[in-house]
Amino acid sequence: MHRIKIVILLTILLLSLFSKAQQQDGSVFERRITINQKKQTLDFIFEQISWQAGVYFSYDASIIDTHKIYSVDVDNKSLYTVLHQMLDPDQYQLKEKENQIIITEKKSAVVASTPKTDSIQPQYFFLSGRLIEEKKGRPVRYASVSIFNKPIGTISNTDGEFILKLHPDNIRDTLIISSMGYAQISIPAYQLLDDDLYILKPVSIRIKEVRVTAISSKHLLKNIRDNLKKNYSSNNKLMTSFYRETVKQDGAYINVSEAIIEILKAPYINSSRSDLVRLLKGRKSPDVQPFKWLNFKLQGGPFTITQLDAVKIDENFLDKEYEDLYHYEIDRIIWYNNYPVYVVKFHPNFSNFFPLFEGEMYVHRETFAVIHAEYRLNKIGLHKAEDIMIRKKPRKVKARPSYVQYHVTYQQYQGKWQLATAQASVKFKIRSKRDKLNSEFHSVSDLLITDIQSTDLKRFAKDEKFTLYDIFVEELGRYDSQFWENYNIIKPNENLRKAFKNASLN
Repeated sequence: MHRIKIVILLTILLLSLFSKAQQQDGSVFERRITINQKKQTLDFIFEQISWQAGVYFSYDASIIDTHKIYSVDVDNKSLYTVLHQMLDPDQYQLKEKENQIIITEKKSAVVASTPKTDSIQPQYFFLSGRLIEEKKGRPVRYASVSIFNKPIGTISNTDGEFILKLHPDNIRDTLIISSMGYAQISIPAYQLLDDDLYILKPVSIRIKEVRVTAISSKHLLKNIRDNLKKNYSSNNKLMTSFYRETVKQDGAYINVSEAIIEILKAPYINSSRSDLVRLLKGRKSPDVQPFKWLNFKLQGGPFTITQLDAVKIDENFLDKEYEDLYHYEIDRIIWYNNYPVYVVKFHPNFSNFFPLFEGEMYVHRETFAVIHAEYRLNKIGLHKAEDIMIRKKPRKVKARPSYVQYHVTYQQYQGKWQLATAQASVKFKIRSKRDKLNSEFHSVSDLLITDIQSTDLKRFAKDEKFTLYDIFVEELGRYDSQFWENYNIIKPNENLRKAFKNASLN
């Protein structure tokens, strides 16, 4: 008999209650200005910029000829772009301190009448934009926006919008915008200071572009398993992450909870250790709408979503022991990050005594790494999962899961594929004649990895760990609109921002 191995996320607690619940400013270099000056001294142009942008300049007059003549003609461009048109970034270094811009030569660390620039706390750039598809202009959801070959990035929200917070040292790095089935965009990060909208073009693969190799789904699965050591890390990683948990009742937000967490990622190879989670800082909204009759709580939160790492936990549709329970089919090839990717569909061969998934895996054609998976429970699976997913149900209350879908994505960094994002979307139908309740609750949990570091840590302190049995929303403080500082987050979509506004959160 097969051992029972299934990970069902977002357990809820239903407790009977019978009762009637803006980002901080980024860098001054982001400020947009319009200026048209012909054959004017640099000193005069600085005065015009100071007046318009609300900044002032500090520099050593011996390193800058302020009487030199310049012409500047820009319309609604960032201060960063305007200044670098006049001051060579290879020769001059620009730093800010509040509304003061300090100009030094790159060889010099000292400016007359100013402290050493090394003592100035860096002000992060808050880069924002929107992604749409070329043909119909629809938003591109969950696209990756990251710095090339560095573990720094974010994703677009359901409106195609994103915000990326960058240290000044990274502003001239290459930024990569990518999404499954679209051509990758590669630009200097500072270009986001001037451009807000990016159009992603669909990519279709012509058969001549791909060396055709006959491969069966069974052989592909074997290659996935045989290449795990080559594709995934065998060392501990410390991941800084953003986690958001939202709950709606009949389409209206009743709770929003968010946190910056650290994940101590156990090795993928030759390790039976689970990932560990600890909270760094978190916040929750006051109830956007009071709870009605029932208190809907999610158990495990940030801990359980780490279990969506299907490769790490060897989810049953990847496990060789369960292979015969599934039907697999290589459905098509798509383009992702300049590489062809197999799309493998899978579904249960027959009903079983525990829930099985149906969905798709995206397998990198060159490395055989699973780089994305989306999977769900069908009607039979939902019925079998009911007792696993619902706990502490009050008497005479009927509750059942009606929709369960999971997503997980990986990004390549330092030659290994690393967990990048995860999402769990779960709906429950809840009825109670006594309380006159007939509602649908919809929970969405999102995880975004924003930084990855090697570490010698083996465990977190016992009082720091977030466990399967903790209730995320009970661990947090009140909502604070200036909370996130320089941490990267998933930008709230328009509906979520409206909910915040209605709850007087902004």
